[in-house]
Amino acid sequence: MRLTGGGRALEQLAGPAAGGPPRAPRRWRMIRTGPDLWRHASGVGDQPWLRRPVPAAAREALQHSLLFPLTRAIARPRVVGADELMHAPQPAVIAPNHASDIDTPLILAALPRCWRARTVVGAAAERFYCKPAHALLAGLWINTFPFDRGADLRGLAAAAELIRAGHNVLLYAQATRSAGQLEGFRTGVARLCLATRTPLIPVHVGGTALIMPKDRWLLQRGRATVTFGGPLYPLDGEHPHDLIERAQGAIATLAATQRLLAARSRP
Repeated sequence: MRLTGGGRALEQLAGPAAGGPPRAPRRWRMIRTGPDLWRHASGVGDQPWLRRPVPAAAREALQHSLLFPLTRAIARPRVVGADELMHAPQPAVIAPNHASDIDTPLILAALPRCWRARTVVGAAAERFYCKPAHALLAGLWINTFPFDRGADLRGLAAAAELIRAGHNVLLYAQATRSAGQLEGFRTGVARLCLATRTPLIPVHVGGTALIMPKDRWLLQRGRATVTFGGPLYPLDGEHPHDLIERAQGAIATLAATQRLLAARSRP
């Protein structure tokens, strides 16, 4: 036998040595024993190019021609206090209560143009940024950025970077839709304001839980209200719980004021 070809040919002919490690299969079988933990993970990052001048102009055209007229026709909103924002400093954190998916276009439509042009909206990454098409539509129509609601504060860090770049950030103080109840306020908004020394703008949105209820594909005409309050400034050494309590109290006061105005306007 000629051995000039080396020992490699002999190993191939002989096969794996007895007692040696088995060869890896060419194709592994995937065995699933439970739910896919990565199914809801965000697969799309931020789309900052949608905040450039040309996409921003396209967004403004879409909002004024389709989104805002449709929102106003459905919700017939009454806006109070938006003019006072002209005297408030920017950038700021806009912190409304959250009852429905229609809250965001209502608030954006009520904002003065000089505020709306600089406002980005925190959108739940696992909901709006799970697919590229969803991320594109959300960013184009609403000017969103992916907000990771995990415990590692990545969402707040992304919001802080946008504030440092001069943007207003709209974040819901309740973090999720609450069916119109003023409860479940989180400290994330307060932490963001304290970390960036940014004023907090309390906003109350009322009536939207009936127009577009949570987790129901129902859209019916109604009467909504959007009420803006004066800015709340973080105090030196203030705890996030104290600031969010001030914000919750301010939003509750706005809700009471709106109810009083509605009662006075009735015949």
